[in-house]
Amino acid sequence: MTSLDQGLKNPPVRWVMLAAPFTGGVSIFAFYAMQPYLLELYGDEKAYGVAGLAAAIVAGAQIAGGLLVPYIGRIYKRRTSVLITCEVLSVVVLGIVGLVPNFWVAVILLVLWGLMFAAATPVRQGYLNALIPSAQRATVLSFDSVFGSTGGVVLQPLLGKAADVWGYPVSYLFSASVQAFAVPFTWLARREKAKSDVITAKTKLTK
Repeated sequence: MTSLDQGLKNPPVRWVMLAAPFTGGVSIFAFYAMQPYLLELYGDEKAYGVAGLAAAIVAGAQIAGGLLVPYIGRIYKRRTSVLITCEVLSVVVLGIVGLVPNFWVAVILLVLWGLMFAAATPVRQGYLNALIPSAQRATVLSFDSVFGSTGGVVLQPLLGKAADVWGYPVSYLFSASVQAFAVPFTWLARREKAKSDVITAKTKLTK
């Protein structure tokens, strides 16, 4: 009942949670598919260092993205604005990855995607934490995690099948389309005008 009362029955929380399956599912696929895709673009399937490069790029981009979060708070007035921007840019990045099958383009876009993912994650967490009583927070956040994981369980096999049948470029175009479904839900969360959505001089972006 706690998960429902403080989660799905709480509109500002509900909309962000409903966006999670799309964002979570696409993120899992986009990361793991990038390694074999880079090998394919590189032209040497035995160049395993290239596959490792994908993981290193994402890790480095996430560190850099986390460091950028305080500066993002100086630009935006609402947390949902940050989330919507990252979601829209993710759609664009994934779409370009599919439309421009070039090794170096894919590497650059992977860096940008990692930065956006790293910036959005703590902002989203801060938004939810402030809306859920501390006593119920662990339970509700676990429920939220289930939503994101469900997206991975359902979408990853479908996107993987698309990659097998039509190739990685098409699968990334599908990924961009799926990611786009997260935007309306985050927009609905923005319309709720939750107190935790507003970023003030006294409020840290991630808390």
